[in-house]
Amino acid sequence: MPDTPASATQANATGLRGRKKARRRQEILRSAEHLFARDGVEAATMAAIAERAGVSPPTVFNYFGSKENILHSLIFEGTRQKRRDHMSLPRKTGIPFAQALGEFLCEFTENTLQIAGKRVWRYAEATNIRRPDSDFGRQFAVSDNELMKLVNSFMSDYDVVLSRGDISDLGLVAQLFFDRWTVRYFEFIKDDSMTLQTHFGALRQDVDTMVALFFDPGFAAHSPLANTEESQ
Repeated sequence: MPDTPASATQANATGLRGRKKARRRQEILRSAEHLFARDGVEAATMAAIAERAGVSPPTVFNYFGSKENILHSLIFEGTRQKRRDHMSLPRKTGIPFAQALGEFLCEFTENTLQIAGKRVWRYAEATNIRRPDSDFGRQFAVSDNELMKLVNSFMSDYDVVLSRGDISDLGLVAQLFFDRWTVRYFEFIKDDSMTLQTHFGALRQDVDTMVALFFDPGFAAHSPLANTEESQ
């Protein structure tokens, strides 16, 4: 039975309220990220976050409950969305594999910086180290594991030939590349003076060296895809 005018109006009102709540939630997150980056997570207050978002402090508490929950949502909702975005990127072929993989890993860094700045990530990493058994620490481990699987998925989309010829080692190779990205990313977020281009240069140099070590030269020169629908 089709909606009556009254039920349709109620459904529209419910949908409008839901969209309004979602927008307000995102405004609070954006305000928190700005203050976390400017003042530091510890110095930023719920009252300041509320003021910047244009809402009352009780509203912020109602949405998130605590400043730690705001940080949790900012980091992990952001990383989940960026992983989805990264999965949809076309795979490049006909170019050196070091170039394709280097660009992919550089985009990892760009995406993480779109979630939060260096200062916020330093705090998040320190929290993870201090409290690895907390909910935050467990979520951090899950997020890292999902990123590593994304590297493995990227490599699996290619008709990979390793230098030793054993494709069963691809998961280990993906882990090594992800670990190297992690090292370079830590160096980057710890140094406020390091530019993104400096980070990219160091990361691409690592990728060039590791691709030469692990991949067959013929494959590495052209990056053929594993299927016939090659993306440019």
